[in-house]
Amino acid sequence: MKVKYLKYTTEELIDNKNFRAWILHGKKNKQWSEFINLFPEFEEKAQAARKIILFLHENGTSSQSATVHELWNEIQEFDKKINRRKQFIRFGGYLKYAAIVVFALLIAGVGYRVIRNNEGPYQFSQNPAAQGNNDARLVLSNGQHIALRKNKSSIRVDNTDDAIKIDNDSVINMAQLDAHNNGQGLNEVTIPYGKNSYIELTDGTKVWLNAGSKFAFPTRFTGKKRIVYLTGEAYFEVKHNDKQPFEVSVQGIIVKDIGTRFNISAYESDKNIETVLLDGEVELKEAGGFGLLNKEIVMKPDHKASFNKSEKVFKVVSEPNADQYITWINGWYQFSGQRIDDVFKRLERYYNVQFIYRRPFPSSELIAGKLDLKDSLKKVLTTLSDIVPIDYRISGNQVIVNQRINELNPRN
Repeated sequence: MKVKYLKYTTEELIDNKNFRAWILHGKKNKQWSEFINLFPEFEEKAQAARKIILFLHENGTSSQSATVHELWNEIQEFDKKINRRKQFIRFGGYLKYAAIVVFALLIAGVGYRVIRNNEGPYQFSQNPAAQGNNDARLVLSNGQHIALRKNKSSIRVDNTDDAIKIDNDSVINMAQLDAHNNGQGLNEVTIPYGKNSYIELTDGTKVWLNAGSKFAFPTRFTGKKRIVYLTGEAYFEVKHNDKQPFEVSVQGIIVKDIGTRFNISAYESDKNIETVLLDGEVELKEAGGFGLLNKEIVMKPDHKASFNKSEKVFKVVSEPNADQYITWINGWYQFSGQRIDDVFKRLERYYNVQFIYRRPFPSSELIAGKLDLKDSLKKVLTTLSDIVPIDYRISGNQVIVNQRINELNPRN
């Protein structure tokens, strides 16, 4: 056991994954017990941290780190007041844990603040975009549903005309929305497989939504942050504002802009959330959990960050072909170092079809190529069969694929 833990504050112990693993799962129990016996002065601090961790765990809190950190500061102020009164009133050892009781009470009452500020995990009101549902839709903050008829729809929030413009045709009066919810509600866009959309937000930020995505945004950005919500895939060109940072909340992580062009892929069925940065900087951090001291990862251009949703860990690698990740906004799918089944998954979403093949696919080679998504599915599959040896048959919305027999090399 490392001696460095002696210098940890109670807050740092709560945030330490090894300490939490001991408290919650009994990992390395022998080492921790020996450490406390060797350094008895550490026990008091460990007990205080233990009580808070168990309380949070038993109550299943998912408060944001910023909110919990604010509560922690209140605890410290409370503790200072208690210490000033010690010369008049003494309650023995229980005084040490008075702050913990206050912490528990504060946590119990803070939930409404997290929800009110829209900082918790956002729950989309619509059903997930799915195969078989071809109706792209905008749901306004007042509950009004608007069908998006075009395969490539556009939505523009225009401050000059005080209106939301849809496909340069329909116009929604923003003042009416403000009157309905005081400007605090969110609008939701759902894009099914086979379609995509372009959105220009009120601050000038541009967003391209890929097939099978959902996106929630306010009509106006009125708070200290510009927060939007995403599941699926989107490319962002953010209008930077130091005084009002732009954040994307996506399935448990926060992506914060620092003057940026970036792509996020976060489909619910995928194991990882991927962020690819083209220009500027972004900060990444996990949105919930016990992260009182959540470490922020700062990305540089031409890098890709993957967040494993089950293991809750980030991995950042260099990505020299970053531009390839946004070719889809122009109707192309350019890829390198991809497995064929990953290519199938991309085509499933874009053309709203289902690929039927033996898993894992016999061809495990990493492939590279460029597909014109403006072409028909049949033409795209013909091009793909020139890249990797496959035979295919289209039956309704299903594509049956087999590895080509008696031909090991791609045909000429």
